[in-house]
Amino acid sequence: MIDLGSNTFHLAITTLDEDGHIHVIDTQKDNLRLAEMLEDGYIPAKFFKHSADSLLAMKSIGQSYNAQFRLVATQAIRSAHNRLAFIEHIRKATGLDLEIIDGVEEARLSYLGVVQGLHFADESVMTVDIGGASTEIAAGQASDCHYLSSIKIGGLLLSKRYLFGNKVKESAIEDLKQIVEARLLPLLEDLENVPIQHAAVTSGTAKAIARMVHWDKNHEALDDAHGYIVTAEELFRLEKEVNELKTSELIAARWVLDIRRADIILAGIAILAQLTRGLKIPRWKISNSGLREGVATDTYERQGLLPAKKWQDLRLHTIQGLAKKLSLDPIFSNATSQLAADIFDRFIAYDDFKIRCKNPAIDRDLLRAAAYLLEAGKFINFSSYHKHTYYLITEMNLLGFTQEEKHVIGLVNRYSRKAPPKHGKSDALPYLERNFNRVSLLSSCLRIARSLLRTRQIKIQDFQILKVANRCTLVLKVPADQRLEAERIALAKEIKNLEKALHVDFDFRLEI
Repeated sequence: MIDLGSNTFHLAITTLDEDGHIHVIDTQKDNLRLAEMLEDGYIPAKFFKHSADSLLAMKSIGQSYNAQFRLVATQAIRSAHNRLAFIEHIRKATGLDLEIIDGVEEARLSYLGVVQGLHFADESVMTVDIGGASTEIAAGQASDCHYLSSIKIGGLLLSKRYLFGNKVKESAIEDLKQIVEARLLPLLEDLENVPIQHAAVTSGTAKAIARMVHWDKNHEALDDAHGYIVTAEELFRLEKEVNELKTSELIAARWVLDIRRADIILAGIAILAQLTRGLKIPRWKISNSGLREGVATDTYERQGLLPAKKWQDLRLHTIQGLAKKLSLDPIFSNATSQLAADIFDRFIAYDDFKIRCKNPAIDRDLLRAAAYLLEAGKFINFSSYHKHTYYLITEMNLLGFTQEEKHVIGLVNRYSRKAPPKHGKSDALPYLERNFNRVSLLSSCLRIARSLLRTRQIKIQDFQILKVANRCTLVLKVPADQRLEAERIALAKEIKNLEKALHVDFDFRLEI
């Protein structure tokens, strides 16, 4: 997998052994420092080419292992105004698809990577990932998180704002510390009564801190920071001295650090030190594993190479939790979700429809999620509730889903009513154009499910979808004592929309 971070692009080649343990067998990183290069919230044009060149090099390494690729982007890219143009450029230049993950999903994946790498058994643990543009914090037990947060403060962005320049002033360091305190205050209040038996920190900043502490104690370089313990007292001593030295040149010389790490370490230490003080953390354990290993685990689960129950349960729990907040009827939501999935299964039995999917198993999950949240927009207003549903879904944090998957769920809902999707809506509806065929198919499945549940109950015994040449017929098996006037009217109204979306002639018939 490749992590397109705010500070570095990082390739990790992993394998899965027969016991279900993940091993990193090769790595490559490129310090492109995207967060530093952002101009008024835009990724500059020159960075498009630099990124593609870097990723092509990483792709060649991965291909030597016959690896499958998964690329994820974090805060700097997800906050950029031209992120979709960047994603498309990477796809065209490298043939690689780039996913953007939300902050809380990044925190969850980072947590997953840390706890698997350090093995805390069933004891409670807090993990911190200090990146270039954001810091992710998670708390939980084993693989179950009960707290997730992403804060838009990172070592590179803070350094760019307060420390980069010819001379670092004492007042600038104080300003930096004050902004860190202010941003972390809500989090500290949230975690005040949360039991934390272990605290672990990952990222390049964390490993640099371990090397600095080890140098002071042993006057030698630290080969491997994984599992290294840094006490609160050692961290506070580092904080005091780097604040006194101020400049990256003096810091680099003092601890034999790379200058590109030394110039952001003061800000990174400020974040970790404030967390240490606020939560009274006695010691930190350093982890080499984090986001990349978490993404690898998530990927193996998606592919069915690891037991996916926890991942699937998480996605289901996320959707059900949102539905509960919006006071949706769980019986109707579940019936709609199951019926839409059954309709999807009948469609993809035909290759003409299956080829519209990106991954049939994943697309089925996304359809089920969309169907479960069908009426979410009614929480805002009944009028145009399908549009309100799209807004709610795309603006929510949905654990277990990438940003693109979240938008696909929203788009399926958006186009399950009224007119089917049209080309040329990419400005107003990001991710539509690149998912046009799958959204058309999935929203059609939901249209049919909505029609068959027009009276909020399932009246059919069974159904088939028959495809002959360019004609599809929905055959409904109906008990003799059932009347389907409302369902028949609803289906009749959808025929033209289904034909436009599916590019077939469409009809239906009832069989008793």
